[in-house]
Amino acid sequence: MSSFSRFKNYLTAPIDGRVLGLFRVFYGLLMMYEMFDYIKIDLVKNMFVLPLVNFKYDGLEWLTPMPEHYMDAIMYALLAMAALMTIGIWFKWAARLFALGYAYIFLIDKSIYNNHIYLFILLALLLSCTHADQFFSLRKKSIGKILRWEQFIIQFQMVIVYFYAALVKMKPDWLLEQQPMRSGLMGISNDHWLAPLFKTEFFIYLVTYSGLMLDLCSPLLLWYKPFRRFGIILLALFHLTNTQIFDDIGIFPIVMLCGLIIFFEWPELKWLQSRLPTTDATSKSKNKKGDTTINIKALSEPQQPNKWLVITLYAYFVIQLLFPLRGFFLPNDLDWTTIGNRFAWRVKADNKAPKELSFQIFDHYGRPSNVEINTFINTHQIKMMLSDPRCVRELAIAIEKDIKKQGIPVSAVKARIQISNNGKPPQFFVDPNVDLTQVKYTPWSKNTWIMDFVHDNK
Repeated sequence: MSSFSRFKNYLTAPIDGRVLGLFRVFYGLLMMYEMFDYIKIDLVKNMFVLPLVNFKYDGLEWLTPMPEHYMDAIMYALLAMAALMTIGIWFKWAARLFALGYAYIFLIDKSIYNNHIYLFILLALLLSCTHADQFFSLRKKSIGKILRWEQFIIQFQMVIVYFYAALVKMKPDWLLEQQPMRSGLMGISNDHWLAPLFKTEFFIYLVTYSGLMLDLCSPLLLWYKPFRRFGIILLALFHLTNTQIFDDIGIFPIVMLCGLIIFFEWPELKWLQSRLPTTDATSKSKNKKGDTTINIKALSEPQQPNKWLVITLYAYFVIQLLFPLRGFFLPNDLDWTTIGNRFAWRVKADNKAPKELSFQIFDHYGRPSNVEINTFINTHQIKMMLSDPRCVRELAIAIEKDIKKQGIPVSAVKARIQISNNGKPPQFFVDPNVDLTQVKYTPWSKNTWIMDFVHDNK
């Protein structure tokens, strides 16, 4: 039998679906928490109403926010969809609508981008292809078994995240200078309860190289049964440590921590079997004489996926495997410019610290005036702009447009932005001498108005 045939038989083998159902419950609860948090911080007003500019993705310039009350309604609808996923009611449609609505919010402004939000959307799409709602849900009917591929597609997606997180670490800054982990750990407040540990050379080396090895070895640690329990412990400690080190990754470590359960099969989780209600196709009961009998529920056998779903999933994973590599074939520095950086699982690839930030408008006589950029964008967008020169250009164009609306003549808008990348001396991000409203941008050729990053700058 060929390797492909064995793999196909592996994917189409029936297994207990309760692990998948349990993952669905964890995921739904965490997404409910995420939506509650967005509503609590008034994401709609702070990201889509108050800022005068939204930083657009290439090709999605047409995607704009709706009026505030519609955006608020979408946020509450996402909360409702997350709740439906959790309890397993109208699950497939709830998961698809959740992914669609979340993607809309996510893609309006690239300042919202985070790898964990991208993963949350993908997990909703993948779950919608499964029978995860048949277990630990309010549905009365259960299919009892699923085919292994339903659990495998979630596993594969998570391994892709780990793999590309390892790939980004394969560069001199990480391997030789322990960057950006060194800058991140040394920047932790001295008031943090673990600061005395985090700021030691031992811990910097430990986190830097153990993080690389765990990401790199994750397929072996998670899929190879003899290593799995050991691997789960290491990865759990890794994600718990991340919750203490990073303050900008939200519930991502918790989702990854809960996601580790998807790599088990139900018979392996003996400690859970006595604590959770059964949804097996068989159940035990006692007759009037006290004898134990087996009652067989009228359940259908798991069905093979239809042809179009198989084709769609193949295409999906080909994209997931290839699309993150696009940045290596583009002419602009991948991590310095972030062109080709997103949707590629380049987790914590760099640490950019601004050392100078100012925008100036020039009148027809060449006289400069400073611009208060806080009147155009929020602090979250400023942070995004300092990692993406395309946002600098977009802001300059918006400044020119707004100033001209006020009847003030503008001949040029320039920016002085110096950034220290991974602890290196500050360098100019964009050319401070060019009018940013006149420069052209393309991902396919070198953008000369973006300054080159000098890697050996001392």
